[in-house]
This record gives sequence, structure tokens and C-alpha cells, in this order.
Amino acid sequence: MKTSLAKAVALAATLGAAASAHAVNHNPEGLGQVLLYPIYSSENGQYSAIHVTNTTNQYKAVKVRFLEGMNSQEVLDFNLYLSPFDVWTGVVTQTASGAKLTTADTSCTAGAIGAGLDFRTTLFASSADSVKDGSRTRVGHVEVIEMGQIDQASTDGNVVAARNAILHTNGVPGNCELVRAAWRTGGFWRANPGLGMLPPAGGLYGSVTLVNVENGTEIAADAVALDNWASGHQHNLPGDEAPSLNAGDPVATFKNGSDSVFASGFDAVSAVLMKQDLVNDYAYGAGLNAQTDWVVTFPTKRAYVNTGTTVANPPFTTVWDPATSSACEPITLTIWDREERENVVDEDQISPRPPVPGIALCHETNVLSIEDSNLVGGQHVRNQLDDMPFQTGWMRLGFAAPTNVLTPTGGSVTTPLLGLPAIGFAAVQIQNGDVGGLLSNYAASYLHKGTTSRDL
Repeated sequence: MKTSLAKAVALAATLGAAASAHAVNHNPEGLGQVLLYPIYSSENGQYSAIHVTNTTNQYKAVKVRFLEGMNSQEVLDFNLYLSPFDVWTGVVTQTASGAKLTTADTSCTAGAIGAGLDFRTTLFASSADSVKDGSRTRVGHVEVIEMGQIDQASTDGNVVAARNAILHTNGVPGNCELVRAAWRTGGFWRANPGLGMLPPAGGLYGSVTLVNVENGTEIAADAVALDNWASGHQHNLPGDEAPSLNAGDPVATFKNGSDSVFASGFDAVSAVLMKQDLVNDYAYGAGLNAQTDWVVTFPTKRAYVNTGTTVANPPFTTVWDPATSSACEPITLTIWDREERENVVDEDQISPRPPVPGIALCHETNVLSIEDSNLVGGQHVRNQLDDMPFQTGWMRLGFAAPTNVLTPTGGSVTTPLLGLPAIGFAAVQIQNGDVGGLLSNYAASYLHKGTTSRDL
């Protein structure tokens, strides 16, 4: 017993030291090792432009992963190699059978994107899910994970060749085919992924822009940046589901300087995204043909609801149900107009009805549309809010389940966090009538605000 106690104390001390030295945090300044994009959409006339920027003088190895919106099943991933101060851009568009990624960017990727890559249905096409065709890939969200930096001090011939291959000269990388060959059978990174790799160090930022050419609008949102995610490199094969968000250190730090240790890397990421509620503006009609869509995304939900059992892991409460292609979390919706009048939304105002009683969000990327709005699409993940009593105002979305709780296992603060890990924004479009015979649509996005259950 004394030996076990001594080991436990030593472990706690070790984790406490790790927390103070390296722990994931949400960086409100927008730079990080991990970027979480709340949505991509190729529906309702939209295409999505994804941007990743390296603000440092380092060579970055980055995993880019697209996840469909219902259950965050991966539909495409590749390794991206950014030279110092480099930017990569790609565009998601709709196809007859689903969606695809194209790019005119020259930054090195493995595998090659070329004229375009169709999004895959491999991970759910043979499942028991009620929705499993390519239409499911048209709306989702994006993870960008810095796997590590390429050591600029290394004199290893292969590492030097890789740096030279990635570096742009007059706007063109040296030899992207060398980078791709390094991952093939017999290639130096296939044999040793850690060759010449240093831990990630951050300095990335990103954005997504939804462009509707026919309407003449664009809706842009920044990616949420997480810093100090991992203390070691996570360099992995292209096309591999690793690294996931779970590969980071299981420690989180908060804006007040406190830290908490968790059972997994997923828990640590969830902790810094936890919200008890989300608040934001909305408008519809009001003489300007206004429309509003709220995007609410749970970037880590798949880790808690795809358990293979009948029980979800906290802070989520419901496992993925293939029969309904959903995993529903109860919410509350309260709205106010601009003159303090209040109204609570009830289940009769939600369409389509969720497969559980009450009001719920049932997917990983969710779209809440006010009245007949349909700005960002979301065929399989959109809910309509009808019979709204006020045309303009603000809304509070509360996470209602009393068991939406995430509990640390150690660290300087072990107080449980309440709510769910959520990101997103409100997209608003208005029309100003006919201006000199020209279409006059205007669109904007506003990041969700929210509260946490403790002073973080």
C-alpha cells in the first residue's frame, strides 16, 4: 500500500510539472499548433476556401483532415509541408456524388491533390447508418494539426533534401515529388517518421470563407487556435487517422493560470473548449430579407459517442445511433429582442423534430436556421427554428443535461467543468433591394460568445 501511494504521489507530481511546462490552451490571439475550423460547406451554392498560414521561419509538417458533419468520420486527410512564412489554400466544392477538394497552391502535399480529390465515404459506406452516401460529405468541419517542425540544424542528407524540396524559390517548391516519395515503401520517412523532426511549436493560423457566387456574398470565420497541444512530434503517414486530437498531452491550462490533468488528450482539448452556453445575434425578415444560420460544432464529440457500447463518455450523454444517424444532446434556447422582451423556444418550433423529446443538437457540425434561412446548407445536419416572435435580437443556447460534466484527474484545479466543448458562429445575410440594377446582398459572421462553469 505504501509503495502504491508513493507511486501515486510521484505520478501526480510529474503530471503537475507537465501541466506547468506544457499544457494545451485556447489562444485567443489566433495562433497555435492546432486549428479547428467550425465548418466547410459545398451546399446551397456555397464553396469553401480553406486557408492555413505559417507565420514562423520554420518548416512545418501539418496534418489536414476533413470530417463530415454528422459523426466526424474522416473523409479526407493529407500531410501538408509549409516552408517558412508559407500559406496553403484549398477549395471544397460540390460534385454529383458528394464533394471534393481542389487547389492551385504549390505548397508540398503528400499525397498529391492534383486536379482534385473526391471526399471518401470509406468509413461509413458499409456501416448500419441510415445516411451513408456521398451527400454526407458535403458539410462538415476541418482539423489542422501541426505534427512537428523539420530540424533546420540537421545535416542528415535526407533531411536537407526534404527542406530544399519544400522551400519555395520564386514561388515554387523545390521538389514536392521527393516529399511524397519519402513516404512510399523504401522512403526515408516511411522507414523513420521521426527523422529530422522536432516538436510542434505553433505559429499557425487559419480561416474558412464560404463564397456564394450567385448571391454575390462571402461569409468568413477564423479557425479556433489551440497552442501547446503536444510536447513531442506526431509525424505520421499521409492518409493515416493519426495524429488525432487525442495525441496531445493530457493537460490543459486556462486563462486564469490554473491547470488540470485529464484522462486523455481528447479530454484536455475538450476542457479548453467547454462552454455552459453560447450567445449571439440573429435577424430575419425585418424589411431587409435578413437570414441567419447558427453553426455549432463539437470538434471532439466523436471520442465520446462512438464508444461501441450503449453508454456515451462524459461530457456527452448519448451514443451514436446508426438507425437515426444521430447522437442527441438536449439544449435550451432563450431569445430576447432588442428591447429586453424574452421568449423561450419550445420543441414545437423545431423542424425537423430530433429523434428524442425536446430540443437537441444531434450531430457534430450542426446548423440552426432562423425561420426559412438556408445560408450555409446542411442537408443532414440542419434544424429550422420557426415561429420566432422577434425578428431581431439575440439568443442563448444552453447545454441542458445535468451530466454534461468533464472531470479532471489532477492538476492545480480539479473542479469539474460543466457544459460541452463547442465552437461556431452566426452567419447573417441581408438584402438592400435593387441598387442601380445590381444585386445588393451583404453577409457577415460573428463568433459565438459563451460562459464557462468556473473562472477559467
